[in-house]
Amino acid sequence: MQLIPSTFYFPPDKEKDFQYQLNKSTVHFANIALYLAAFFLSLLVVLSWLNDKQSLYSVINVLRLSMVCLSFILVYVNNKLKAKYLHYRCFAYGVLFCVLFGYLFWSFVGLYGYLNEGGPMLVVASFSAIPMLHLGHKLILWTITGLSLLSVHLFSSTPIIWSLYFYISIVIVMACIQYQLDILLRKQYEAELVETQKANIDQLTGLYNRHSFDSECKRLMNQIKPSQSLALAMVDIDEFKKYNDNYGHLDGDNILIDVASRLKKLQADIVVRFGGEEFILVKILDQNNLDWLDDLPNLFATNTISHEYSTFKRVTVSAGVVVADFSALCPDIKALLSVADKAMYKAKNTGKNKVIKDYI
Repeated sequence: MQLIPSTFYFPPDKEKDFQYQLNKSTVHFANIALYLAAFFLSLLVVLSWLNDKQSLYSVINVLRLSMVCLSFILVYVNNKLKAKYLHYRCFAYGVLFCVLFGYLFWSFVGLYGYLNEGGPMLVVASFSAIPMLHLGHKLILWTITGLSLLSVHLFSSTPIIWSLYFYISIVIVMACIQYQLDILLRKQYEAELVETQKANIDQLTGLYNRHSFDSECKRLMNQIKPSQSLALAMVDIDEFKKYNDNYGHLDGDNILIDVASRLKKLQADIVVRFGGEEFILVKILDQNNLDWLDDLPNLFATNTISHEYSTFKRVTVSAGVVVADFSALCPDIKALLSVADKAMYKAKNTGKNKVIKDYI
């Protein structure tokens, strides 16, 4: 039986992405949980001072105040550092808390001769409130605390069998709840990925759509080295309206699918259906492949698609390509689109079925 969802539900890379997104979305709630822990621990210090006349400098209260300070330190660190490793920070904090709680239980039993069931149960509940820790993390934390309680029972003069009984019971209940929560969170993330993909993918051709173009292009531009260039090509199907008008829109859709399939073979880093019969290809170029797309018309000269209402009697495309040298400047996407668009219309106005390339 697979017990820890984080180890089997997603492949390792996808699990890392899920954990990162969970960290980003729950850092605020983690800080709230830390503030609440600090509040309740401080309240215990005040109550023990007022009701039990326990000194603020007693071992038990010093341990409680130490945990309060640790909570505020972790909140400060969380606000300063990135969320990527938030779960590691919270887990390390949890381990330290478990050690301190173990010492606190020993001190409490030594001072009062008993241990209320509520204290250990509250520890279980408090760890359950840390949202970015999965079942595996929490089982380790609960085990550390459980071993501390067991050592108190075995090696002190005070039996705490009922505290152990209720502790184990609440751990089992909370582990079952956490298992279901881990599964539900991953199912929700999976559903969100599907919806995001639907929003970013053109349903007819399977290419990126215009909505996702900017983000994908920016991501690619961040990868360019100073010695490289970026090529952006705007490709348009020649006389596509005539094809639609004479062959019908269903056959027109098949043309779009076929053209998209051929463009995918051109080893572009990004292929986008920009709208209608327009496509955009983006590729990072090294100095030895600056001639990329020069032979684009030949891609449609083999396995031709009949188009009796076209000048060439077959489906052709015209393209405008802009090549930007990133060692000299860093143009924005709109500037690249503008240059590529002008080059494409120049290709269409000077005979179609050709590529016109411009350098900036």
